Amino acid sequence: MTTNEVTAAKISTPCIRKCQLIDDSYCLGCKRTWQQIKNWSSYSEKQRLEIIEELKRKKIDKPTTNW
Repeated sequence: MTTNEVTAAKISTPCIRKCQLIDDSYCLGCKRTWQQIKNWSSYSEKQRLEIIEELKRKKIDKPTTNW
């Protein structure tokens, strides 16, 4: 590797780029809490994978709007 080469570590993420924070609580797209999103880069890969597995089991219904 030369000094001009840049490498980036792949970080596992449940983000699907459909971000919509509901009640400052969780993202409708990935189901992570605001705290998890904020701290994601500081988690170890093991922690990230554990959270991703938890999120797969989490069922969150889309909020309804009463117009």
